Amino acid sequence: MTNKKIGLLQLASLTFFLSISSFPLFIEKIIKISKSDTIISIILGSLLTLIIFKVILSLRKKVKPKNKYLKIFISILLSIIFIYLLLETTTFIKDTYLSSGNFYSILILLLLMCLVISLREFRELTSLSLILLFIFIPLFIINIIGSSFSIDLTYLKVPFTSSITNIINGGLLFFIYEIIPLSLLLFIPYKEIDALKKQDKYLYLAIISGIIVIIIDYLLLYFSSSINVLTSYNYPFMLTINSLSSTFILGRLSYLISFYLLFSQLITLSLIICVIKQLMWNKYNLKTQE
Repeated sequence: MTNKKIGLLQLASLTFFLSISSFPLFIEKIIKISKSDTIISIILGSLLTLIIFKVILSLRKKVKPKNKYLKIFISILLSIIFIYLLLETTTFIKDTYLSSGNFYSILILLLLMCLVISLREFRELTSLSLILLFIFIPLFIINIIGSSFSIDLTYLKVPFTSSITNIINGGLLFFIYEIIPLSLLLFIPYKEIDALKKQDKYLYLAIISGIIVIIIDYLLLYFSSSINVLTSYNYPFMLTINSLSSTFILGRLSYLISFYLLFSQLITLSLIICVIKQLMWNKYNLKTQE
């Protein structure tokens, strides 16, 4: 008999992509607030994320929405988040890959991709996450190796040059961008996942791995450009990608490496549609889980 439960590696892969989905689109906003102390804000926001995620795990094990008005409210809220992320992702693709392309054509194509992926159940989506993870890993390693040629230690600054308020605000902003995608895990039925007792361990390992990836990506940025340069770009991460074309053997193929940034957004957007569909089609077990 086929096992229809979600495997732990599959769930961890999904969690990993949710945890890194905010980085390519919103890191510039955090850098503008925290300046050279952005790494401190990232660590602060990460610690807060791990603490609050413990609450999410507890809720996920015990309660599912059973009020139809609450489900409608959640669906509307998720729809707003989806539209915002879809527009941001479309802008990111147009500005970084298809500057001469039509915004609405890119948006429609991206929306269609998300809709096709979301036609599947949660199990198929987590399986796709696992497949994409195996593509992500070599691309990320290549990105580290290629970007390392552009590292300049003269960009290292004395910590706490920004005000404590700015550091905290940057950390809170990072936390918000982290916890919103991760909160989608609340809507994956707890009992549909294999090895219930080991879930927490795998999820935390996935989040910590995602945070490490974000920290590495930011440090590659920090040691390759000044803060003034970073804040002058809407998507500063692409600075490291651009540097690969002149410093790494892949040359013009360097943009292929940056595609792993899109994996996380594609997974997040598709998962939001799956959750809305699950809420509106009333497929939930609406009782408190035992």
